[in-house]
Amino acid sequence: MPDSSKFWQFCNQTGSTVELLLYGDISQTSWWGDEVTPRQFADELAGLGALDKIVVRINSGGGDVFAAQAIGNLLEQHPAEVTARIDGLCASAATIVACHCGKVIAANDSTYMVHPVKIAAYGYYETVELQKYIEALEAIKESIVGLYVKKTGRNTDEVTAWMDATSWWTAAAAKQNGFVDELVDDEDAVVENRGGLLFINSINMNLPFDKAPSFVRSRKAVDNAAGRFVNKNRHKEETDMASEIKTVDDLRGAYPELVSQIEEAAAREARNAERQRIQDIEEMSLPGSEDMTNEAKFTKPISASDYAKAVVKNAKKQGERFLEGVARDAEIGGVNGVETGAGVAGGGEKKDEFMDALKAMGAKQ
Repeated sequence: MPDSSKFWQFCNQTGSTVELLLYGDISQTSWWGDEVTPRQFADELAGLGALDKIVVRINSGGGDVFAAQAIGNLLEQHPAEVTARIDGLCASAATIVACHCGKVIAANDSTYMVHPVKIAAYGYYETVELQKYIEALEAIKESIVGLYVKKTGRNTDEVTAWMDATSWWTAAAAKQNGFVDELVDDEDAVVENRGGLLFINSINMNLPFDKAPSFVRSRKAVDNAAGRFVNKNRHKEETDMASEIKTVDDLRGAYPELVSQIEEAAAREARNAERQRIQDIEEMSLPGSEDMTNEAKFTKPISASDYAKAVVKNAKKQGERFLEGVARDAEIGGVNGVETGAGVAGGGEKKDEFMDALKAMGAKQ
């Protein structure tokens, strides 16, 4: 099965020159605390042997900051001449990689975007924990601002303002602001609206099409007469591959972005379902059932409906034990032998039905 964590591709090696293709997300998962994936990238780069030139082709809406920083630093420290070529979109974390390259060349109709640093947090947090996240965001932002300042030659306040405003630029505007060094008349980047999502050069940018700037939307491609999409930027035509797809691996190989989206959606749905299950169990828990509740939530997970049945069963057992205790107390205290009206003139009949009455009361609750 293909390595789903690998989002890069070294290709077109000719002698001491190689291309690094960064099309799509810069890592689906965070490289924070990940030792395996960064090492894999470093090993692949080292395995190419002595290189004089590395061309980093970028068409990406961004991704994980730590992955982009790791790749950018490895490229910057490499003895080869490293050039970034922006084929379609260079946004968010992808700009970090580009700024680490010695030279940035952009197609005239490509797009550049910078925005504030964001963090994905799941679960419940205290004020102290949230403050740590805020501090982490500030530190990450400061490092990125420093990189942008170094690349553009602009001051910190100006660069910070660009990030805070979420700035979209044409290639010409990005060059004017110092992020791009050279513009070229490559073939046009192809922009599509696929099901409401923005695709550039057949890669999902994970952005609603209507949220893209107008100068990007205006380049929307028109399907050709055969009803097939033609990628004009050195990549293959998209054809009907349904007849060739027999297995999950075939589907992943043909449509890696689509499979990744499906897997992400499934994982997100599973996380939401698990949070709802735990919440439902917590809402049904009763005083004195802490051990049973924790077991149902974590050590021996069960569904909320099964937990509800267990709660009822446990409550019934507790009720039976209570009634048995009352019976013992009544027997010891001689209650079952007391006659109604005892001590009152006229006497009365025996109250042996005392426990039956208690049980009847308990059954109605």
